[in-house]
Amino acid sequence: TVEEALAAQAAGADYLGVGALFGTSTKSDTVAVSLEGLARICAAVDIPVTAIGGVSTRTLPSLAGTGVAGAAVVSAIFAAEDIEAVTRELRRLAADAVGSR
Repeated sequence: TVEEALAAQAAGADYLGVGALFGTSTKSDTVAVSLEGLARICAAVDIPVTAIGGVSTRTLPSLAGTGVAGAAVVSAIFAAEDIEAVTRELRRLAADAVGSR
């Protein structure tokens, strides 16, 4: 939440990981955060925010305009048949979506 993000920043956090944004099997005990919630958090803090949870080639483009500084990706890479190709595609997509407002 914005309140948790501001508290973390006040306590000295130098970045935030916010999620889970999309369904993920990596962590089953997360609370869903909407893209609108992510954008509110990004706007409220002065430290970088990293999107996490279900980020893939399909979902990464939807991060555009939220203000995130980065995206954490696990399953999209490790479940890929061609890790190198999917990593290149994620990097290309991130260039358009990450850091944009």
